[in-house]
Amino acid sequence: MGIVMQLIILIVGTFIMGRIGQKLGFAEVVGQLIAGIILGPALLNLVTTGEVISSLSELGVLLLMFTAGLETDIGQLRRNLTGATLTAVMGVVVPLLLFTLVALLLGYQFDIAIFWGIVFAATSISITISVLGESGQLGSQVGAVVLGAAVLDDMLALLLVGASVLIFGGEGLSISTLLPIVVFIIGLIVNRLASSGKILKFSNLLGVWFFFPIFFGSIGLNISLNGLQDTWLLILVLTVLAVATKYYGAQWGARLAKLEKTAARAIGAGMVSRGEMALVVAQIGLSANLIAKDIFGDMVIVIIVSTIIAPLILRPLLKKI
Repeated sequence: MGIVMQLIILIVGTFIMGRIGQKLGFAEVVGQLIAGIILGPALLNLVTTGEVISSLSELGVLLLMFTAGLETDIGQLRRNLTGATLTAVMGVVVPLLLFTLVALLLGYQFDIAIFWGIVFAATSISITISVLGESGQLGSQVGAVVLGAAVLDDMLALLLVGASVLIFGGEGLSISTLLPIVVFIIGLIVNRLASSGKILKFSNLLGVWFFFPIFFGSIGLNISLNGLQDTWLLILVLTVLAVATKYYGAQWGARLAKLEKTAARAIGAGMVSRGEMALVVAQIGLSANLIAKDIFGDMVIVIIVSTIIAPLILRPLLKKI
């Protein structure tokens, strides 16, 4: 099948599955990832990851990071700095330490083990915003702390990624490996311009209708279900860890900031979703040969499952506030 037809199938498939995911109450990105798995070598084998799709996927990562920088509300961050900082720090430290420890116990070298921790230290801003918006909590204290913490959380994760790749390197290390981090910083700078709203609208339009579906769909294309019967226990353990470390880590941070218990639980739940940021970090690790392809597939499955679980935990807690 020609590359143009493969691109059409991938974009249309991810768009449809993304909408289905939303209708079912999950994040759009979950549907897009599943579309890639269905259309790729794991199941239907209609689309394969070639040079064109890989290149467009890399452009999708850059646009996603640029958009994330544009969407970062620095003013919101300043107003809730204490609660957001403690929540973010605890939400990064707990998964970073525990996932690194688990990887070390499984026999991985320290440079690879710490990258496990970094992957699961990230939080998805877009998925959290979606759930808070649906619940009318975006303007609340909980919403402000979660959004501020998510921004700081991702900035910490990106700094850790940059430091890790620079220190430990890897066979795949190149300037392009660090480019997503540079583009995120450029987005933060452009954010302060008067015309940033128009730029954000254009980049979102370009991303949503073309680059983002290709990026998330291509992640699914890299998933192999072969040998799943041998790794299901590891995936289950990692999923439990992914949910628990974020939920309790962020919750403890919120409690240290003197937030009320129910609000702290909601904040913890709001930080559980990994989504696109964890996928970007994992992709950087794969490019730098700090994550093996088989483990990358397991990580993506864990990210998908934790992203599905997050709204299911968050919605009931928001109703109690």
